[in-house]
Amino acid sequence: MKRRAFLGVLVGAAAALSMLWPQAAYAQDWPNKPVKIVVAFAPGGAADLFARLIAAEMSKTFKQQFYVENIAGSAGAVGTAQAGRAQPDGYTLLIGGAGPMPAVNPNVGYDALRDFTHIAMIAGDGYVLIAKQGSELKTFADAKRAGSQTALTTGSPGGGSLGHLIIEQIKLKTGVQLQHVPFRSAGETMTAVLGGHVNLAIQTFSSAGEQVRGNLVTGLAVTSAERVPAFKDSPTFTELGLADVGGVAWFWLAAPANLPADIVGRLNSEVRRIVKLPETRRRFESDALVTMDVDAAALTGVIAKEVATWGTVAKAIGLRVQ
Repeated sequence: MKRRAFLGVLVGAAAALSMLWPQAAYAQDWPNKPVKIVVAFAPGGAADLFARLIAAEMSKTFKQQFYVENIAGSAGAVGTAQAGRAQPDGYTLLIGGAGPMPAVNPNVGYDALRDFTHIAMIAGDGYVLIAKQGSELKTFADAKRAGSQTALTTGSPGGGSLGHLIIEQIKLKTGVQLQHVPFRSAGETMTAVLGGHVNLAIQTFSSAGEQVRGNLVTGLAVTSAERVPAFKDSPTFTELGLADVGGVAWFWLAAPANLPADIVGRLNSEVRRIVKLPETRRRFESDALVTMDVDAAALTGVIAKEVATWGTVAKAIGLRVQ
């Protein structure tokens, strides 16, 4: 009996090893074909910018093509859910971002923590409230006065996005009438502002920086803790007496859950190398982007905190989207 039990243990161990061995060998062989990086938004926004930056550098390092696929819809929910359902083989990656969507839409189609392997932080992007240059809304005080008399149409890159939540925060804290107008992307939102189709918009620093520098739009207020050189004439919400209004859009590289640890480690090291490159740092600094140098385990903790924070805020103000 003892011999039979011992043989059973050996057979079980051998079977387990046989299942693990192909995965380990597969990970060592990765990548041997093109790698897709899903961006859950249309071209033109921060997530798209980061994806193309990462893809270009990784293509050089790994001697294999890394390419971007934009799958927009529902403030990032469509593309994120689709990426989460892919095989965890390293050939489908995602530019992830924390926001309120999983908390405000019960049918979002994914769990922000359970359904993904969180690989490496890329950067954090603050927000700026903007108006078209030349409009009557030259300062936040102007917007408050106008918004006390009539609703100001205010665009964001999608219902349930972090930008949408910041708009709701402003309404809650000031009583200003802001009529939220959701768009599919940061690019569409900016087009609407420049065309005079909306009075205001909330945009990330990276999405609005070029238009602010070109004097096409005016930054009325920023969500960063302090004023930033890229928006030196724009006061912080804290300066305006709205310390509770704010937020940073964090973007990171992710993959479907259970990505092999070897691939996670290689990708984490590569992203951390890329964000430290002189040209990357110059680009990030020009748009006041912030970075966070963490390993994959620490990143998961950061994301868990962000999801909990924004989920709590979304529920507190009763934000629900479908």
